[in-house]
Amino acid sequence: MNESKKLLIGFGVILVICCCTAGIAFFAFRQFSTRMESGVNGNPTSVAKAKAEIADFDIPSGYAPVTFNFFTYNMITLNPDTSSSGMMIMLMQYTGVISGNSDQMEEQLRRSLAQQNNQPGTSMTVVDTHEEVIRGQTVTVTISEGRYESFTIRQWSTVFKGNKGPTILMVQGAAETWDDQLLEDFIKSIK
Repeated sequence: MNESKKLLIGFGVILVICCCTAGIAFFAFRQFSTRMESGVNGNPTSVAKAKAEIADFDIPSGYAPVTFNFFTYNMITLNPDTSSSGMMIMLMQYTGVISGNSDQMEEQLRRSLAQQNNQPGTSMTVVDTHEEVIRGQTVTVTISEGRYESFTIRQWSTVFKGNKGPTILMVQGAAETWDDQLLEDFIKSIK
């Protein structure tokens, strides 16, 4: 066999391998995007399932729930109907297998929340901490604020024991339009 035939066969083999790899990548990406699409939604069945796993609560008037199920995390965000007003409410729970006990996991979640305030670019400053009662549990709440463009962002965060383990509750919004009554009513509704 001469050199040109060997090169053509070599290029043919490489071409077949590339086509197979591209086909596998295409189908893997399509499967991944289908899973991501089904993992993020606001249909009532998904919301009910996420609430059963995390904690039951009343959805505030003017808010729409969206659930996220990503591998080992369940999350529900409650977003105001209009993006220019209102606070975003998020509940997130880790559902994977971990080593250690629930208290260790809760402490790790608290540290993660605290580290978020020290991330470059976030420039959030803790302005208050106090205790709140959620689901009959006394928890420590951290309130942070930071400037973003022309307004101040407020972040209210804590960790409580949800239905299947420690759960982060985080609320974010503009300090100028912050609604303490809505937040208080939401906390009271968590069962």
